[in-house]
Amino acid sequence: MTSEPQFGGEHQYLILLMESLARLDKKKFSVLGICNNYFWIVWCKKHGISFVRYKGESYSPNFMKVSARFPALFRIFHTYRSVLGKIILENRIHLLIVGQQGTFIPPVFCKKIQPVHDLMHRFEPDFPEIMSTYHEREALFSSNARHTDVVLVDSQLGKKQYRECYYNKKKTNPQIEVLPFVASGIKRKQEEYIETPSKFLFYPAQFWEHKNHINLLLAINLLKKNIPDIHLILVGSEKNSLKKIKKIIQDNSLENHVSIAGFVSDGQIVYLYRHAVAMVMTTYFGPTNIPPLEAMALGCPVIVSNKYAMHEQVGEAGILCDPDSPEDIARCILEVWNDSEVRKKMIQKGYGQSKKWKAVDFKKRFIEIVLRELKNVK
Repeated sequence: MTSEPQFGGEHQYLILLMESLARLDKKKFSVLGICNNYFWIVWCKKHGISFVRYKGESYSPNFMKVSARFPALFRIFHTYRSVLGKIILENRIHLLIVGQQGTFIPPVFCKKIQPVHDLMHRFEPDFPEIMSTYHEREALFSSNARHTDVVLVDSQLGKKQYRECYYNKKKTNPQIEVLPFVASGIKRKQEEYIETPSKFLFYPAQFWEHKNHINLLLAINLLKKNIPDIHLILVGSEKNSLKKIKKIIQDNSLENHVSIAGFVSDGQIVYLYRHAVAMVMTTYFGPTNIPPLEAMALGCPVIVSNKYAMHEQVGEAGILCDPDSPEDIARCILEVWNDSEVRKKMIQKGYGQSKKWKAVDFKKRFIEIVLRELKNVK
């Protein structure tokens, strides 16, 4: 387990997986946390789960490809020579649950479950953050596909994309299970005040180019003349697009209409969701995302991109915008900003949408998958 809180949705997904495992009958099953950082050591101690420390191992893309080509040979090698293989052997592990999609797991003598949240390096390859890691990501995913037993995806579209990209008619393929994101424990977080205007929009996303802050800012620029009090709050950690974002703000005199709060606490995120006019997510990536789920669960209207499976995720509760069009983004914002009745209806529909797939459903389905795989252990 290598994720940390600042990893965002992927970290929350792993917490849900671990919370599910922590509730297994300890008389029948033993759960071992393979911890890469202090967060997970503390988490395992708090939940009464045994753990071992694991610093991780690095592998080149070429090594991953060769491992996939000769799985039987490398299964022997990794089981007896790699640190992870020795941990699996010494602790008699039958099922390895990998918490993150970006983790390469070499072939070893146990069954494996791993999430694949998105394949955007295949479907949105032109962003610089993707181009710089494309070959590494492709080597990792194609290799893992050769020796993973179960892949967890977020939607039927995610299942279709995985099958298109990595299923091989001549080889054994992993079983694909749809296990959508849920809003996790965001509703249990205590609201923590953060200074805001009386009326504002909110976009929680790391400052990557694919998050498409630029067109959202251009939409705000279109609206500022007719809505003098329009205001957007951006939160997230610094990435490759922040300099461009600041330049757009300066060039269009948006300093009084946009605030960059950076990385904020979970409690402050809750405050922003509960007090925002709407959460606007203009990302190019999917198939789905966690912020719309959190927003709907906390009573915040959502405006999201009309990309991939986002329309399925928000249903009738959200408004869909064209992420390529600042004009269309502005139109959607205007619809919500000026009409309190529209917002009330969106909030009620959002509550209903968020209840269709809850944490209890997620955990139940995941445990069913785990028990099925353990039953099939030879």
